[in-house]
Amino acid sequence: MTYGQIVALAGDEFGTLEELMSATKTDEGRAMIRAHLERASIAGTAGPLLPAPTADQRAQAKSQYIALAMNNAPHFAGGGTAVATWLEKHTAAVDLALQSGITRTDGLMDQAYLTEAFGDHFLTDAFSSGHIRVPRQEIEAYYVNQFAPMVFRSLLDNLRERLVDEIYDQVDAQTSLDELAYVGGLPIGLGLRAEFKRRIRAEVNSQIAQGLEKAGGRGPVVIMFGQALAGIICGAMHDAENRNGLKVVSNMDADPWVAYGDSDLDKNPQHRAYVEEAVRTAVADLDKARSIGLDEGQALFNLVDPTFVPACVYFGFDQDTLSPEASATVGMVAQYLQYHPSTEVSIVGHTDQVGEAPYNENLGLRRAERVRLQLTSLGLDADRIRIESMGERVPVSHDQANYHLNRRVTFAYATGVQQADKTPEDVGIDHARRRAVNEIGPPYQAESHFPRPAENENEALPNWHWADLSPSFQAEMNKWVSHYVDEYAADALADKALDDKVIATPIGDFTISPRPIAHRVVAEISADPVRFLGRMMGRVAGS
Repeated sequence: MTYGQIVALAGDEFGTLEELMSATKTDEGRAMIRAHLERASIAGTAGPLLPAPTADQRAQAKSQYIALAMNNAPHFAGGGTAVATWLEKHTAAVDLALQSGITRTDGLMDQAYLTEAFGDHFLTDAFSSGHIRVPRQEIEAYYVNQFAPMVFRSLLDNLRERLVDEIYDQVDAQTSLDELAYVGGLPIGLGLRAEFKRRIRAEVNSQIAQGLEKAGGRGPVVIMFGQALAGIICGAMHDAENRNGLKVVSNMDADPWVAYGDSDLDKNPQHRAYVEEAVRTAVADLDKARSIGLDEGQALFNLVDPTFVPACVYFGFDQDTLSPEASATVGMVAQYLQYHPSTEVSIVGHTDQVGEAPYNENLGLRRAERVRLQLTSLGLDADRIRIESMGERVPVSHDQANYHLNRRVTFAYATGVQQADKTPEDVGIDHARRRAVNEIGPPYQAESHFPRPAENENEALPNWHWADLSPSFQAEMNKWVSHYVDEYAADALADKALDDKVIATPIGDFTISPRPIAHRVVAEISADPVRFLGRMMGRVAGS
């Protein structure tokens, strides 16, 4: 798949990167990927190469899309977590790129690009005018926690009575039993009809109870209903903002420009250019991270072997300064110690036998201190270093011609207890991560591109509480719901659960036809969704 296809699938078609990755591992999963590509009309060459999905898989793709659309706060910037969601994915992608460089593993870089592509869906959402200021989380909290619990009982009662009446009418049309009929001198017709209605209501109640149980109980269903209402509100507001545009600014450009929605980016080439630049900037972070990782990997490759770690450095006569050669040797010691954090070092200063013993004792200490200072300047923790002087007491040679061998500092290494479980590779990752934070972020450069509403440049959002919905916003809601009803109604109405059922009773068999009832309900919803919901909930919108 292309980078763009993954961006398009993320969030809208697959809820998590793990779900998408899991789908790649089986033929059934790959067929589901194709079903989602086809459902969303995502162009590219990958689709035809994947197994063809079944009708059930296509229906499943539609259901999954709707479920994600009803609970999509991570896609909203101002009223959701789009930026935080992208930051999470981007940080993970940068780390994968670092590891790819350190280990020289191309597969890890592929994972880094895949993770970034998934996250870039949310990055681009943060540029969509419909996602910038719609208070998605606040709306969902209100409809889930307050409004849905208040109206759900009325909704259930009204739907129940609607079904009972419709089914009763079907039964009534199939019997010639007169309400005034007498059997054995008793008027039983009216009683049978009342009994039929009672039994129908009992069966409808049973089916509703089974449905609630299958969905996890009444509580989760109330939450789903609240999420659906919030989804309608936010969807309508989102579409209007996308279509009308929103004046925005960013840290990169303080002059207001008009942002449009995902499918309308071409309305303003300037805005589209900003979106594309943000994506390019984010991807460039991965390439920089891999470069940092390659540098660290090279440092690990060149790391001195423990059996060859330097044992001493030499000084000039009566000198405590490091020569370039000695300084390079101390650098090797520092590098070794940095990558072996459990190792401690003892530094012992020595002199030749020329001069008084007290003077040489002090000279040896100055030499040891000079080495210690260079080690700490290279980042080594002073707590891991011990210094002392042996002066002229432990010479290598007593031959004056070899006194230069006595003018030295020796290193003795020992394993401590701190960070004993850290390998050089662990330290390398830590080094690379610290460098990445300094050179890449956070904060990341792409963050400066994110738009925000320009002050005093836009009309206020419509009131989204059910009792305060304006007629114009109700029209937007109707438009939004009708679009999805028209798109998905055919599949829903073809469900086998709506097939005719023959019910045996003591006075004959009756055919129950749920599909015509469903057709009438769908037609009412499509004609005026807000009015239908208001009638079922017992709460007229806007009043």
